[in-house]
Amino acid sequence: MTTIPTIKVRLPRSAAATHLGTLSIGEWSTPCVVGEAGLVQASLKREGDKRTPIGVFPLRYGLFDAVALPDFPRDLAFPFVPAGSAMIWEEDGPHYNRLVLAEGDERRDERLTRERAERLFDIVVPIGYNDAVAEANRGSALFIHAAREDLRGTAGCVAVARQHLPELVRRLEPGMVIDIDHEPVSAVTTRSPGQPAMEVIRFAALEPGPKLLVTGAVHGNETCGPEAIARIIADCREGRIAVRRGEVSFVPVVNHKAYLQGTREGDRNLNRDLRDYVIPECHEDRVANLICPLLRQHDVLLDIHSFRSRGEPFVFVGPPDNQGDIEPFGSAQAEGELAARLGPAVLMHGWLAAYARAQQERARLGGGDIVSKGVGTTEYMRFAGGYGVTIECGQHQEPRAVEIAYAAIRNALAHLRLIDAPEPPRRVERAIELADAVLCVSPGDHLEKAWATGDRVPAGEVIARRADGEALTAPSDGFVVFPNADPKPLVELYYFGVASRRFGRSSES
Repeated sequence: MTTIPTIKVRLPRSAAATHLGTLSIGEWSTPCVVGEAGLVQASLKREGDKRTPIGVFPLRYGLFDAVALPDFPRDLAFPFVPAGSAMIWEEDGPHYNRLVLAEGDERRDERLTRERAERLFDIVVPIGYNDAVAEANRGSALFIHAAREDLRGTAGCVAVARQHLPELVRRLEPGMVIDIDHEPVSAVTTRSPGQPAMEVIRFAALEPGPKLLVTGAVHGNETCGPEAIARIIADCREGRIAVRRGEVSFVPVVNHKAYLQGTREGDRNLNRDLRDYVIPECHEDRVANLICPLLRQHDVLLDIHSFRSRGEPFVFVGPPDNQGDIEPFGSAQAEGELAARLGPAVLMHGWLAAYARAQQERARLGGGDIVSKGVGTTEYMRFAGGYGVTIECGQHQEPRAVEIAYAAIRNALAHLRLIDAPEPPRRVERAIELADAVLCVSPGDHLEKAWATGDRVPAGEVIARRADGEALTAPSDGFVVFPNADPKPLVELYYFGVASRRFGRSSES
């Protein structure tokens, strides 16, 4: 699985010194400092506030002073170039947050290589914040550089001790990002065997409103939910978010056994055949007996997930309103509006109907099963009279998955009017309906290439092959969904989706 090389900067949520934290790359770590005033949500960052923005930002290149560092290594994996004597990082004007070149003797006291009392900027790595389309007064000139000896806070940059900077430079990789945030709340994210119970945290307002349930780690290796939920809980406790109407309940870790193991399942897939069990036979059966009553107590569900293969984030919604046998439903409009405002621009629907077709094929091949095996948290929520969506935030270990989950929770709270916040914008750029499921029939069945969920395929393109070489092709123009690179017999090899106009915009646009 491809992972993005990442520098993690983490600060304690409550500490006397709000600028002191830890910078880590893999197993290597070192103390670091950030802005003198601590961290701030990127949307609230302002020029001169002495705060460092929270988020995941690209690192594209580094600069070094070739005069001060004549022996700077030239064989590094990460691209470094000498800082020119005329370079200035603009902090005002039409070229805000841009690297420009001075002419002649002008602005010598603003140049990157100017003489300073402390040589903190002999090596700098620009942080890709507010630079794609720079917005005035949103913050500029954020770097990784050397810290002062007393580890005072910076004007907004990230800094490490001078003696540790060469090792950091050596560990940088092309395509790296820096992930800046507070440490997760240990009470809900630490994998501690001393916490086997399901933790439910509830915030109830005095004014009436809907009851929202937010769940994470239904699958134990999908950790963006617990981390994002921990941040939201801290926001609520510390007054950054105020629940004004209704109530919201958070279950950071639904499947504690799988979470402790770092695996998708404990004994089985909790998100299949979800129901009350009179005689529970395994861990997930017992969890189901806790989560099902909790679902029935709420009106709306936001279930946070991530996925193994490549692909862009998306939101899974239920069927249109119907009185059919598979998944009767009457709240499609409300559910669709919630899904469209969570953040991801891709919506998918048709899960249970496609799963039913997969079950029919399994039965034909001698592995019969019942359609209710496809019932997970959102399907159960609809059967219980509410509505709910699953947000798939990206690959499991992708740093931005936590940010996507965090934004989705805030957007859900705003859309449902539980908090005083503007209505989130409606984003639907593509909609996909699952039309079919293709099973692995025998060992050796395999995908034709490394597909990602959402990859477009024209009619007739080979998606996979049977062990005997038979080509499995796209029956029409459509999309590959949930490609399985390691399939087992009678398990889905891939799903096939088609463009849907259900949410007001064609996926072909």
